[in-house]
Amino acid sequence: MIIAEPTPAQASDVIAINQLAASYADAVSRLQIEEAVDTYAVDGVLASPTTEDAVGRPAIVEVISAATASLEFVFQTVHSGLVQVDGDRASARFPVTEWSRRKRDGVTMLFLGLYEDDLVRTPDGWRFERRELVARTLGKAALFTGRIHDPMLRPTLEPRMDAP
Repeated sequence: MIIAEPTPAQASDVIAINQLAASYADAVSRLQIEEAVDTYAVDGVLASPTTEDAVGRPAIVEVISAATASLEFVFQTVHSGLVQVDGDRASARFPVTEWSRRKRDGVTMLFLGLYEDDLVRTPDGWRFERRELVARTLGKAALFTGRIHDPMLRPTLEPRMDAP
């Protein structure tokens, strides 16, 4: 599918929506579930092939927390997506790669899939109105057996004043 080139006004919305998707993946990778769920509209919906639809932020927190509770780590990468803006509504498709490792046995899993998104502009900016996770494949990844490093991530992405 080829999406028409956005108008200049739409281009800023496309950037904002890509930033929203990256913010979600970043928060999930840090296991900051409530922060990830802030990317949803207050009455947003998370649809998944393995759970009932979660409606509203508290339900989405519950579903994602349950899905990640048994994991030692999650590393989700959202890839460049296709975004179609129509006024205060938009639709998007973002491919996603997710690595995770289970606490109980150290088995590493690799997930490949897509997010099919419906978005709405709110007073706080773009938010996911409905986010559907579409699985393409999930399997054990025996090649990844290394130690988990806890990087010293900056709490924000504010520019460092001491940088050259």
